[in-house]
Amino acid sequence: MSPFSLRLVANALAASPGASGLSLQAAAGACLAIVNEQAACLSTVADLLAGHVPAGAGQIMVDGVDVTALPPEARPCTLVGWRDPLFMHMSVQANLAFGLRARGMESQAVLARVRGVLALLGLDGLGQARPATLTPEQALRVMLGRALVFEPPVLVLEDVFAPLPAASRRTMRRLVGRLVRARGLCVVLLTRAREDALLLGDTIACMHGMEVLQLGTARDLFERPACDRVATEFGDANALTVRVASVEDDVALAHLPGGLPVEAMAMAGVVADQLATLCIRPDRVAVMFPSRPGMTGADPDEPPLLEATLTDLRQMGDHVLLRLRLANGAELLVRRPPTAALQRVAPGQAAVLAWQPAQAMAFPFRGEMG
Repeated sequence: MSPFSLRLVANALAASPGASGLSLQAAAGACLAIVNEQAACLSTVADLLAGHVPAGAGQIMVDGVDVTALPPEARPCTLVGWRDPLFMHMSVQANLAFGLRARGMESQAVLARVRGVLALLGLDGLGQARPATLTPEQALRVMLGRALVFEPPVLVLEDVFAPLPAASRRTMRRLVGRLVRARGLCVVLLTRAREDALLLGDTIACMHGMEVLQLGTARDLFERPACDRVATEFGDANALTVRVASVEDDVALAHLPGGLPVEAMAMAGVVADQLATLCIRPDRVAVMFPSRPGMTGADPDEPPLLEATLTDLRQMGDHVLLRLRLANGAELLVRRPPTAALQRVAPGQAAVLAWQPAQAMAFPFRGEMG
């Protein structure tokens, strides 16, 4: 990200002194997506950025200006979320105009701006409608319009797609994407859904609690996760507890409980004779179904082979999801293309699993994973 395009910069931002601080950057004409499974944490971040909760520590800069101490009405970060509902006794047009009138804008200028935003959001036929008559998608369009009439430098969206049905969710993601590009908006999208982040985020922050685990592109988070939590919570990787036997040329040779050998790239802090968490994505595991016993002999120059039993198989449309149990009882998910060969296998069938060391990562063991 070019430093000249940065619009929003948060440095060690926290709700209270001593709490974990957030450091984030967002650019003009781009979307920063923040993924967190905990809605309460997303709300805290939204309120910190919008000024509804005073910062106990850290700093918020917008276009190079420190706005940390500004109240919500003076802050250039406008929050859109379902916690701030529409005025039910006002029409759609009146909802959009209310804030502008409260700030003393002249009536004709208010009307012109409101009409422009209604047209932009596909609401020009609903100006006199009341919120109670709107669909959830239309209500969200009005909520967006209520923010866009102020032409905010930074737009903060708090899990706005969550209540929508699937079709409306897709439509509104496309609309927000077009607004970001066409109007050069700086959007901070706070979401519990990874799909929202992948489809809209130019950069993505993966959070656990109030801690940012990693900030980068989707490729960064998938291919170079900073820790096992990013690999599993964002990348859906399998996680296996192993004991490291040796580390040579950045490759860890390790053993699963029961002595089964595995290999992975050793991340910083992984050392011999210590526990580690091996993460391997479902699409990186090769699976074979031997046609007869005795076909699982391993070549010492090839990755270790793991004998397993297929316990479940699900057709997911563009892929097949396999659940396999290793000899020691551990389970792995494997994702493969829907080939004709997979149509002939069934639960209970013997299988052999393998992966190249470069496709798996071993992270220092944190202690709470089994």
